[in-house]
Amino acid sequence: MIALAGMPQAQAQTDKSTEAAPIETVIVTGTPIGRAKVDAAFSVSTMSEEELQRAAPLSVVDMLKSVPGFSAEPSGGEGGGGNLYVRGLPGGGWKYVQLQEDGLILFGEPQDSFLNIDSFDVTDMMTQRVEVVRGGTAPVFADNAPGGIVNIITRRGTDTPEGAISITGGNHGYIRGDGYSSGPLTDKITYAVGGYLRQDDGYREPGFTADRGGQIRGSLSFNLGDVHIDVDAKYLNDRNIFYTALPLIDPTDSSKSLSNVLSPLYGTVVSKALEYTTLKSFNGSDNFTESMDLSDGIHTKVFQTGVSLTWNISDGLILTDKIRYVNAHVVYNGVFSGSSPVSGTAYLASSLTKAVAGFGASVSSVKYVDATTGSNFDPSRASDGLVMETGLYRVRTNLSSFVNDLQLTKEFNDGPLGGMLGKHTISAGLFVNYYNFSQNRLYSNILVSVQNQPHLLDVVALNASGNTVGYVTDHGFARYGSGVYAGDANGYYLAPYFWDTVKFGDLSVDVGVRYTRYHADGGNYATGTRNLGDATTLADNNVIGLTGVYNPRSDNRNAFNWSAGIQYKFIPQAEVFARYTSAERLPTQSTVYITDVTPNTPIKQAEGGVRVVFDSLSFSATTFWSRFKNLSTSTAIINPDASIGTLYLKGDTQTIGEELEFEWKPIEFFSIQGSATIQNPETQSLTNTSTGLVYPGMDGKQLSRIPKYIYSATPTFYYNVFGKPVEVSATVYYMGKRFVDYSNHTELPAFTTIDLSISAQLTEKIDLRLNAQNLTNTNGITEGNPRTDTVGGQETSDVNYGRPIFGAIYKMSLTYKW
Repeated sequence: MIALAGMPQAQAQTDKSTEAAPIETVIVTGTPIGRAKVDAAFSVSTMSEEELQRAAPLSVVDMLKSVPGFSAEPSGGEGGGGNLYVRGLPGGGWKYVQLQEDGLILFGEPQDSFLNIDSFDVTDMMTQRVEVVRGGTAPVFADNAPGGIVNIITRRGTDTPEGAISITGGNHGYIRGDGYSSGPLTDKITYAVGGYLRQDDGYREPGFTADRGGQIRGSLSFNLGDVHIDVDAKYLNDRNIFYTALPLIDPTDSSKSLSNVLSPLYGTVVSKALEYTTLKSFNGSDNFTESMDLSDGIHTKVFQTGVSLTWNISDGLILTDKIRYVNAHVVYNGVFSGSSPVSGTAYLASSLTKAVAGFGASVSSVKYVDATTGSNFDPSRASDGLVMETGLYRVRTNLSSFVNDLQLTKEFNDGPLGGMLGKHTISAGLFVNYYNFSQNRLYSNILVSVQNQPHLLDVVALNASGNTVGYVTDHGFARYGSGVYAGDANGYYLAPYFWDTVKFGDLSVDVGVRYTRYHADGGNYATGTRNLGDATTLADNNVIGLTGVYNPRSDNRNAFNWSAGIQYKFIPQAEVFARYTSAERLPTQSTVYITDVTPNTPIKQAEGGVRVVFDSLSFSATTFWSRFKNLSTSTAIINPDASIGTLYLKGDTQTIGEELEFEWKPIEFFSIQGSATIQNPETQSLTNTSTGLVYPGMDGKQLSRIPKYIYSATPTFYYNVFGKPVEVSATVYYMGKRFVDYSNHTELPAFTTIDLSISAQLTEKIDLRLNAQNLTNTNGITEGNPRTDTVGGQETSDVNYGRPIFGAIYKMSLTYKW
């Protein structure tokens, strides 16, 4: 009998002593049927529970950094502030990768502004394993997934009782508790339940609790003969600080590092002084104020529930139906990189000009004061003489989603004409996703000192007698309402799909198609500029707000994706395969609620490779190619008037590369895992969609923020110390050089990190594990400043503004299992 992707996960769960050999590992992602990894005619990687514990990833993005083909930037924190790039496809976040839980998406759009789908999923002890499909079949089995699918597979009920509880502590005040329990309720019903609670001071400590929250989830599994049903639910309530890019070089002296006032390893431009602020703007004819708590960070609240059914109707005929409802509320409070630092003297000079123009000729001087205490502030004594305006963003997103994926699969054992035309396995499915989405963004500019945990500053205008005439700023705000967006979208994805696999002995051929109908209704609120009327400050003179006028809009799109592959098993343990895929990336909800005009993005991909899977060795090598026609991408930018705008670029890209992945255990006490990505991601041309002008010198440039080389290796040694099993592993990770901009003017240097993991089984039921990340305190820089240098780069060829990776992080956990 065939094994469907929707078959109960409990059937595949085993303990370490009975874990299947790699050749028997069953893949359920990117395919309508469960199949052995060596039979997968597409690129797929897996991570077991043991491998996840060894890596101790900070986030889902961090978890993927060693997967070949992926370039990951987990430097934004745990809560959805990271970026993924896969196989040279431009566009960060989860733009081209769809996230699934147990084979079903959480929301149709995996990446919208201030909404990364990975913030909806936090791995914990309920995570059994992870499967990652790159390109290939992914666009046939999920919408908006031309780059791949990340499928996080959770525990299901077990026939015998089991469970575990773990306590983890670390530097930066890290404390976390995890646990799960599973077992039978009756002879036909099993359960699994678990979750986590945690808090910490932040990997870049801002002076307040940076991360806190938790998750609980569980499932009931009903084994009813030919019918298996899983009912699951999850509640996530988590707060995570967002880490923005930092100034690294003194702009007044390019040879001078700012590490003495703002450490790239541990420094942050978030501080206690910024924790509680009051925003100002207007809506219609009414001005309003709104309190903002920066310690909320990325505050994600998600409730989801679902049902998965698998029905063995008859021999070779199986029906699966997966249903999920998700309701989420995301508050995104963060400090975002803004203009580069300037000398405090120069900023005062420009402020004096503004003060005279705003308050009159009685103004004779200006000075800095601490906006929190009101005391005089001298930048030359505290912040290397520098100040800067940066962005304070408050974004609220509400969404709900109902998803249903119905699939019927039939295996024809004999095949047409007695097998002369091969043995077919045919799947036909219908995917439906109804959603509601609304978002409200309010941006403001604040003035801070350039230092770790900076001061919030005010500029005071004085007359000749030294008396206060007014404030250029207001409670640290250089400009209220530097940008605002508000709108909503609701609609559906309707996608029938079809898959046929034909086997001719050791040769198999497959083809799959997916047609998606996308519809959205919604609109946005018009914006305008107003003086809010406070005569004592200039910060409210040029505020962008909502006029109250609603602009309705609708959008209708069609997308057609298809993939065809061929595979030949020349021995039972090895295969060669090739695949061609044509996909379309649908636009995000911003097409409706920000009135974007982004078209569908057509993406062509091809791959060919070899995979060998033995008991002690698994190895794969894949050559891939991707081509974008009419690529559309966008980035937030700072306009000349300091308002926040959006730059839209259109062009073509091409990437040719090689992916390598292996796992080898030549002897009992040693194993090694590794991966490598070698690629040439380059632009064909980039055009400003607003002006129609082609940026000069863009052809053949390395794609922004995507490296040519990524390597990872994890050797592991297994010891027996005083009769206790001990495991020691180290991961060496190399990220090649990248560029912050499409013109390749400013380079992000290559870097290498080393992570360490040590575990010891103290007793039959108690384990101790130590993890250290970036053990050598490597200073690796990602991103640059996305608000200013996406196209032309920074002032110099050396990066002077970027988002560094975190300094050394240490954690120790004690786990009790039963």
